[in-house]
Amino acid sequence: MRRSENPYLAAREEFISTFGDLARGKRNWQLCAFALLGLLGLVLAGYLRLSLASRITPYVVEVDRLGQAVAFGPAEPLRATDVRLYVFTLALVIHDLRTVSADADTERDMLRAAYAYATGSARTTLDTYFAEPAHDPRVLGRTVSRDVQITSVLRVPGAGKTWKVAWRETERPRVAGPLRVASWEAYLSLELHPPSTAEALLRNPLGLYVTDLNWSEIVASGEPR
Repeated sequence: MRRSENPYLAAREEFISTFGDLARGKRNWQLCAFALLGLLGLVLAGYLRLSLASRITPYVVEVDRLGQAVAFGPAEPLRATDVRLYVFTLALVIHDLRTVSADADTERDMLRAAYAYATGSARTTLDTYFAEPAHDPRVLGRTVSRDVQITSVLRVPGAGKTWKVAWRETERPRVAGPLRVASWEAYLSLELHPPSTAEALLRNPLGLYVTDLNWSEIVASGEPR
């Protein structure tokens, strides 16, 4: 008897064919479900990362004499051609670091503002320098005041991110005595790290950091202190 004529064999083949298709369909749906589950996990991880990351967009607002906003918009990213921002920032840092004020609060605020731009070996250099009472502006402010006039801020050719700042210092005794005028220069290495937190944005909005600092006096006139 041929297999096709045997009702039992035919029934078994029909059973195997029907439930085999169901089993294969079940397996396909399982694979599809696992793939969707993996995709959902990736999307969830991406959303969690976005929710934990701090995203700050600084805005520039122009106001008139009465304080009314006349123009505003998001600040554009710092470009390599925006050298004026580098010049202004470096001049401000040197001015705040070297100025000596008789007002203790003013002196503290200037040092705090300047230190916000220092990191790495530059901060270590400043800590070591100001640790000596002869260099500490909070100590010097008891006897003298020092004015700082920036004369030039230039990028060093062929030195990558190194800049040279030159300035003139004028020291005036608080009681009596001659003026002391000195010329200084400094070499600073810079790195750019855009702020990622609100605190960093307020302290250093450009994310411009001095990583290495070397300054020295080159010319002096008047009696030393």
